[in-house]
Amino acid sequence: MRNRVLAAITAAALLVTPAVASAADAPDKLLAPESACPGQSDRSLPPSVQTATMVCMHQYARAQAGLPQLHQSKKLRTSSSRKARDVMRCKQFSHTACGRDAFYWFRRVGFMKGNFGVGENLVLGSGDGGTVRSGMSGWLHSDLHRSILLTASFDRLGIGLVTGEFHGFKGTAVWVAHFGYQH
Repeated sequence: MRNRVLAAITAAALLVTPAVASAADAPDKLLAPESACPGQSDRSLPPSVQTATMVCMHQYARAQAGLPQLHQSKKLRTSSSRKARDVMRCKQFSHTACGRDAFYWFRRVGFMKGNFGVGENLVLGSGDGGTVRSGMSGWLHSDLHRSILLTASFDRLGIGLVTGEFHGFKGTAVWVAHFGYQH
């Protein structure tokens, strides 16, 4: 039984899996136009709509890279939402927010069992920097974050979004994407 863990950290990864699609030369081609994923620049939309748009952006990027679509996972949606709450509550933009290791929430929801692989992307921003489009653009323009998003073996996705005040910036959006496979 092989277990793999993948996490994007600002400068380094804990472990990078080898099965990643090659789209490093064209991150902008992976960014969905507004017509494909409407509402990506509208922070006034309800969180559930923004989250659905972020899922659409992930599906678009993977389709452009020739990868299969990701199935939405209730467990990963729960783990990503709880991670986003940790980041906001503890005011720590980190994969180890609130002193929890990067995979705490994956374990708590029961995802890290059997043969599995997981990955995590985080982004935060306020104003226009907190939109779906801005978050996805940031991930796609980061080699490490893009490699996680385009890991071919991942077949499940959960997106978490929490907004609030972060170090004096009101209306800050904390986005967390949890990826995985479990067999």
